[in-house]
Amino acid sequence: MRIGDIFSYIQKLFENYIIVFISAVGAFLYSFFFPTQEYKVAAVAVLSIMILDILTKLLALSRQAGGLREAIHNRKIKSESLAKGTLDKMIVFAVMLIICGLLYNMSIISEVAIWFTQLVFILMFFRDVLSILENLDDAGIEVGIFKYVVKKKMKEYISEEELDKICKDKIEAKKDEEKQVLAT
Repeated sequence: MRIGDIFSYIQKLFENYIIVFISAVGAFLYSFFFPTQEYKVAAVAVLSIMILDILTKLLALSRQAGGLREAIHNRKIKSESLAKGTLDKMIVFAVMLIICGLLYNMSIISEVAIWFTQLVFILMFFRDVLSILENLDDAGIEVGIFKYVVKKKMKEYISEEELDKICKDKIEAKKDEEKQVLAT
């Protein structure tokens, strides 16, 4: 391969300015949100557990209604409430990802940023694990001691009052869903 051919090839790569710009912005955002490999692994783990939470919620609702078709027919599973809940989770996830990225890139002491990011991802992870266990419990699957262990581990990071508030919020959301079903 001649040098002229290499130069010509590189020149063709940069002909489409839009693709080059989108690629540059994407690379910048990727390096900003995931400054280290550990950030990416933690983000994928939290995102995976969020997806599992949604799936177990669908399982619980379908088992309570006597099947997936019945749950959809009786409006126990509604696309707008599912979309809203999923969107809310993704917004919280994205905001926390931005905050952690900002802290890491702006902090003089990277250990503080790493500590904060670990705390954020652990809390998000445990909150969704607790939600998954509650969904499985609602589906009639015995989770036993796992729910207790997760609550005890969360108490190391947040106060008991805050943990009770999280559980109460989940109970109130279930009551609101039941009221909406009865209203239709």
